[in-house]
Formats: sequence, structure tokens, C-alpha cells
Amino acid sequence: PLKAFGLAKSYGDNVVFVDVDVDLDREERMMIMGLNGAGKTTLLRILAGVETADLGEVKVGHNAKLGYYAQEHEQITPGKTVLQLMAEASGLPDLQLRTMLGHFLLADKVEQDAGTLSGGEKTKLAIAMLMTSRPNVLLLDEPTNNLDPQAKEALLEALRQYRGTMVVVSHDTDFVARLEPDRAIMRPEGTVHYFDESMLELVAMA
Repeated sequence: PLKAFGLAKSYGDNVVFVDVDVDLDREERMMIMGLNGAGKTTLLRILAGVETADLGEVKVGHNAKLGYYAQEHEQITPGKTVLQLMAEASGLPDLQLRTMLGHFLLADKVEQDAGTLSGGEKTKLAIAMLMTSRPNVLLLDEPTNNLDPQAKEALLEALRQYRGTMVVVSHDTDFVARLEPDRAIMRPEGTVHYFDESMLELVAMA
């Protein structure tokens, strides 16, 4: 569904990474791991097509539909209600959208201006918008930031039922352990390893 070859990115004299390859299998759960400043978010944004690499190429597979969650809530537009944004993201009937908002504990916010939501509520709305847009490749940047325990459970349940491909950046060890990733790209080395529990220590340090 998604491949990248020879990616390199720098900002001025700061070289973030060079010669990074990514090769995702269908329905795989891939972590991008490394310490702060290792370029995890930058790599995810390049895979999502939000940023461009200085060198290299990203190839999106046939019929692949990408869905990107940014922890800055870039997709939430002030001046529109929660329900309006959900409808724009998916085109699904109101009843289904309200059900999804209820799943993420936002049932009482449907007519509220999305710009006035709290940080945690914006996180829940952004994830609900993403899930209803039905991507088959999810790219998630710190999706549990600002989430209360109940909302995190709702997110985990939604991701456990999800049958597409997933690339995740997270420092939440409990979330990562329960997500059960298949492989991890280690930053800055760029090496790929099968995921095991010993890597959870690195998740916490990120």
C-alpha cells in the first residue's frame, strides 16, 4: 500500500535523515521509533504527503487511501460545527456520524463550534473524522495525546477493529503494547525490526 525509497530531509544545516526506505505490507501495523528530534513526525508527514522530501520518492499503492492524524489538529476548522466537519470528512448519514461521535464521547458537542473545543475534544473529533473517512492506510502522530482513559479505550477499540494498514508515532507505552505492532522503523538508523516487548522502553524514552 505504501513504499518510500531513499528519503532525505534537512532544514538548513540540520540534516533530519538521509537514505530512508519504507516498505509496508497490507494490514501491517508499523511503528516509527526513536528519541526526540530523530525525525519521526517529519517522516510520517512525508509519507502522508503533507511535506515533501528533499530526495527520494514516496509511492502510494493502487487503491490505497491515506488518512493522516496530526497532533496539531490541522484538520479542524473554527467556525464550523462538529457535525459539519464530520459530514465533510465522510459524507455519511447524520445518524452514523452521531453514533461515531457518541463512541468518542462527543454526542453532546454535535452543534458546537469545533474551534471552541478543548484540546482533548479536538483530538477525539480529529480521530472520529479520520475513521469515518474510511482510509485503508492510517498515519497517526501521537494519537493518544490529550485523551482521557475512556477516550483512549474507544480509540484502541476502533483501531483493533480496523483492517487496513497503520503507521504510528507514539510515546504511550500502554497504547503501543496493546496495539501490538508488527514491525518498527528505528530512527535515526533507518533499520526495520520485528516488534517485541523489549522495544517498549524506547517508546517511553521518546
